Amino acid sequence: MTLIKIGTLNEEKTTKQESIINLKTKHNDIKIWLVDPTYTQQQISSESMPSAVGGIATFTEHNLKLKHPIRLFKYPEKLANALENEIPDIIGFSNYMWNFELSLALARRIKEYAADTVVVMGGPNYPVDPSDQETFLRTHPEIDFYVVGEGEIAFANLAAALTRVDMKKHNVKDELPSVHYIMVDGQPNISSSVERIKDLTEIPSPYLEGKLDEFFDGKLQPTIQTTRGCPFACTFCVEGTDYYTKIYRNSQEKTQSELYYIASKMQQVRKKGGRNDLWLVDSNFGMYNQDLDTCKSIARCQTKYNWPEYIQCDTGKNNKPRVLSAARLVNGAMRISGSVQTLDSDVLKNIKRSNISGDNLMELAVEAAEIDADSRSEIILALPGESLTSHLQTIKAVADSGFNHVNTYQLMMLPGTEIDSPETREKYGMKTRFRVLPRCFGYFEVLGKQVIAAEIEEVCISTNTLPFEDYVKCRKMHLLTHIFHNDGLFSSALKFIKFFKLSPYRWLELLFEEEMKGGVKELFDKFEQDTRNELWIKRDELVHNIQNPGIVDSYISGETGYNLLFVHKAIGMGRLVQELKNFASVTLEKLLAETNKDTKDNLDFLYDALNYNACCISNLFQNIDKTPIIKMKYDIEKFISEDDPVSIEKYLFEKISEIKFVLQDTQKDIITRSLDLYGYNDLGISRLLTKVFVKKILRTGFNPLKSENQTSKTIDSADWPYC
Repeated sequence: MTLIKIGTLNEEKTTKQESIINLKTKHNDIKIWLVDPTYTQQQISSESMPSAVGGIATFTEHNLKLKHPIRLFKYPEKLANALENEIPDIIGFSNYMWNFELSLALARRIKEYAADTVVVMGGPNYPVDPSDQETFLRTHPEIDFYVVGEGEIAFANLAAALTRVDMKKHNVKDELPSVHYIMVDGQPNISSSVERIKDLTEIPSPYLEGKLDEFFDGKLQPTIQTTRGCPFACTFCVEGTDYYTKIYRNSQEKTQSELYYIASKMQQVRKKGGRNDLWLVDSNFGMYNQDLDTCKSIARCQTKYNWPEYIQCDTGKNNKPRVLSAARLVNGAMRISGSVQTLDSDVLKNIKRSNISGDNLMELAVEAAEIDADSRSEIILALPGESLTSHLQTIKAVADSGFNHVNTYQLMMLPGTEIDSPETREKYGMKTRFRVLPRCFGYFEVLGKQVIAAEIEEVCISTNTLPFEDYVKCRKMHLLTHIFHNDGLFSSALKFIKFFKLSPYRWLELLFEEEMKGGVKELFDKFEQDTRNELWIKRDELVHNIQNPGIVDSYISGETGYNLLFVHKAIGMGRLVQELKNFASVTLEKLLAETNKDTKDNLDFLYDALNYNACCISNLFQNIDKTPIIKMKYDIEKFISEDDPVSIEKYLFEKISEIKFVLQDTQKDIITRSLDLYGYNDLGISRLLTKVFVKKILRTGFNPLKSENQTSKTIDSADWPYC
């Protein structure tokens, strides 16, 4: 038996020499390829650099002393080209919800062509129950070995074992920790988990080793992990198991070195029109003291290299002061996430989140606004025990608290999570449907044969407390929230509401109840229709449908299979600005009337505020250089900029003024770079909406100086373009 042991529980720190035992190889003349594939034909679906498999590669190379460097792949096209020239001895694929079917299809084709090639798969999209694990392995015979949990040690141990049997996989008889497979006698080998790496510096950095240099192509997002693990036990999350409860760290020296290395590369990417962001993949960034040091290093990168412009991360759930301190250090680049999910106490117990303070998360939004940080709250629809009332009450609390974004999601039944278990499904009467994951579909020529794949997700659409029609109503509220609350599209109106101490959520309710007309009605009717039509009862039927000629083409072209919320929002922003403004006006008038605040002065101010918002959005993507100018009675820009407005009379111009709405060169640069990357259509705009701070690219209004060179046309509010 060949085992790897990682220190002892009593050791505070282990050295590399102490932690790895018996990684002997018979020979090192083997070729290993690791693939973290992404779809590319519509848009790049998974935009992260393959840093996870990169770490497995560097760890394996350092410990096995391989003659040939391990090759990394992200794009299927590049993998297919490489396979035309040679076939590796071992090829490993990642398994996430966004690339499992693609990994499987590629592995299947390689097996058809070269049966002796050893196919390994690893990743979190894998069952927890041993019987389900056995079923998974038998159902997917193209997978020779599956690496469970942390991959570095398990994969290196497997590669070493394969060399000792001259790559004859059926001769592997070792009980390798965290390596599952079907033995030659047909029996499953479901081994116990390898102990986790306690000192992440034992994993040589794939960035500093140069393994990821080729992926700085302007299309992919660099990622950094400073900690592994999560202390919380959320039932819907793959990290909610006991295996990941302990937190282990990288050193600050290693993190800093990685950041500086990436910054120097991204500076060149940025100059060529590429992206300018960073993804911190920690589960709770900002919750620990070390995170502040990381942010200081990031701030130095921002000063020297003008990178990163945006930071994607999941911020800590139970340390509000430190999260805010971290956000301050990086100059507003960090998105502060409040992982609320639900505020219903019974539902929180059902999903094992009672130890996460909802009050702290609400306070986070208020204080984030004070430092002009982008704050985002996550809410999940159809959690066990949730009802229409409880879901809307959570949206109400979050919207009224001051979060910039109320981000809403549907409950995905992820393999390896407690919520996916048969017991949980039965207990809460959970009914599910299947749909194709947005952007995750395509076909590729591999070794002379076309490979078709599409990722399928299972979502909960009803429970014993949430009928399906209530699910549809919640989705309508989600779209209203995304359009009228999020991204600052109606920031003036929202500030106007708060100025009068009214409820932003009450406005959303009035929008929900109001009879829709014209383009707005068509938009929401189409959204509801798409919400129903994207769902399939049986997974097998959806899988079969995807294989039909032309179906994948319909997904790639954008006819179907897109993110419904963001595409419909993009349509509204691009073509329905005027109608959305009018719809907002009608409902805001009713909100003022409810509280007897519908005076002429208040209504005049309101109309100016809405006109201001509409001009901020107008021509944002389709005609970036066309500049609207409108006449206004009130200084709405000043109203927005002040923390504590006193009275609306304070903002009355001495005379009606022409307000010019412009985009700065930096804003145009962000928009152009994003649309060059994602596309100048509704799909591209919808992708942009998920990646940039939209409020920072909206037009700004000011009184223009009169000049002979001014060519912008003054337009009436009824004649705005794209309305």
